[in-house]
Amino acid sequence: MRKSLKGWFPTFKKITPVSNAALYPYGPGTADILDPPADDSTSGEQSLSTRFPFFGNTYNSLYVNTNGAISFGSAVTGVTTAAFPVTNNRVIAAFFTDIKTSYTPRAGYIYHRETTDAGVVARASTDIQTAFPADHGTFVATWAYIATWHEVGLKGATGDGSNLRNTFQLVLITNGCKSFVLFNYDQIQFLQGDTDGGDGDIGTGPNPAQVGINRGNGIYYTLHPYSRTTNLYNLPTWTDRAVPGPPGRWYRRTDQALIGNSPALVCSSRYFRRRGDKCLKLHDKPESYPAVKSICAEDGAEIFNIRSQADTEWLIGLLRSWNSRTGKLRDVWIGLTDEDSEGTFVWEDGTAFNVTGYAPWAEGAHEHNTGFRNCVFLNKRLNWLWYVQKCDGSFPYEEVDEDGYWEEDAGPNAYICAKNAVPVGPDC
Repeated sequence: MRKSLKGWFPTFKKITPVSNAALYPYGPGTADILDPPADDSTSGEQSLSTRFPFFGNTYNSLYVNTNGAISFGSAVTGVTTAAFPVTNNRVIAAFFTDIKTSYTPRAGYIYHRETTDAGVVARASTDIQTAFPADHGTFVATWAYIATWHEVGLKGATGDGSNLRNTFQLVLITNGCKSFVLFNYDQIQFLQGDTDGGDGDIGTGPNPAQVGINRGNGIYYTLHPYSRTTNLYNLPTWTDRAVPGPPGRWYRRTDQALIGNSPALVCSSRYFRRRGDKCLKLHDKPESYPAVKSICAEDGAEIFNIRSQADTEWLIGLLRSWNSRTGKLRDVWIGLTDEDSEGTFVWEDGTAFNVTGYAPWAEGAHEHNTGFRNCVFLNKRLNWLWYVQKCDGSFPYEEVDEDGYWEEDAGPNAYICAKNAVPVGPDC
């Protein structure tokens, strides 16, 4: 017998665990906790010996909930018909719908346990290495949590619905830094309970179960392709051609947050403006082009290459805002030069310049492109068009000099460093 925070429950109930290549051992013969028969209930808070990384946070406890989900921070005893992402519910949802085991006779069993058993973590390590050989081929698990919903019934079952049963499992895996979850399915005979328009006689309706992960901030989430569809019946035979594994298993990495199927990205300190997967930092000190390259490189960044109308318009808005606050011009290096070969321009990231593509040159720019003027900048005075200047220009443009003319060989007085956004998750 094991003790949960809700009391003492036997783990030796006479059931026959399913024999399925996807599912880990559970029930009799393991150290599982068996939750009592329940409806809209929870295991109570289960303390963890290892903190579990979950979508950018870590947790030292979890809840195994009747309605097919593990949650963090608090129990989730209800269900929602709203598609992830939603606020509040921090859940890994194996089959998030209205489940009830507290019938007479009992309709299913919910087992769960934390484990560092050598055999279990070795299997978990192999499963992750096999599924993701390129990215996680050396991953070694140190901890797992296994929660199994064995032959559970639907809430509001009537008639033939009283015989419908689902069996599925969640396996949480971590090495203390990276973490993963295995969604394992053996049998799916119903899609939802009789709430929210469901039919208790056939176990289906307009709001099939949700399968996925929800961070609870209304932004970060991921969903199984079958989630909230009648394809849920086919979960036991699901395979992902891109991820090797047994039928009936879906893999997800859980330490790094996702938005759909893509990593959620954030900017590091002081890089607070996003353009696509780039984070930007505007500098307003005049610097020569070589100095700008060096400054950006020292910060793990590069000069932002302004190579589209959309980028230009976005930047103009930023510079106008800056100018309205400071009253200073903001001409900007764009990361394009012909220093190596006169007349052959190359972007700072090494990409060749497409002469037939986007190229808003100012009138006279090419004539100004003499042998000692090789670096391109966005010229506010010339309606934000491209102009060429000496790469070692390091003092700012003036609208007029003492004779009433603008200084042709001055340099831009601003530049932008860009670095890749990073995934939301632990840095390890």
